[in-house]
Amino acid sequence: MDWLHCNRCFRTEAARLCVSSCGHTCCQSCASPEKCGVCGAPCKYLLLSDKMKAQEQVYFRDTVELTQNRLEHLTQISLFQKTQMVRVLSFFKRKSSELERRLEEVCKASHREISELRKENSELKRLLSQRGVRIE
Repeated sequence: MDWLHCNRCFRTEAARLCVSSCGHTCCQSCASPEKCGVCGAPCKYLLLSDKMKAQEQVYFRDTVELTQNRLEHLTQISLFQKTQMVRVLSFFKRKSSELERRLEEVCKASHREISELRKENSELKRLLSQRGVRIE
């Protein structure tokens, strides 16, 4: 973290740094117990160490590494979502093909039945006309 320095004396070498609640970094020499060593505002300090909470440490991590980790995570999320979408699309394509096939079968059966009913109707009309019954 060569970019991290005391915001008051600008030293970085081996000085134990802390961050104030107002957002300034100070070495222990420049930090005053009751107020910020940079802006003078009342504040509290957090010593920068490996014992900081994860949500505090993230501000001091290498942004390139952080970005790569996040991109890898986003890539995994995207791949998972894409796989789920492909699966559901595949399901609906199969279902659609099955329904189209069934519709075609029903249409063919309906056409056969209509054809048979027309033949039967013609035959009945012929029989009625032979008996002299007039059909309107």
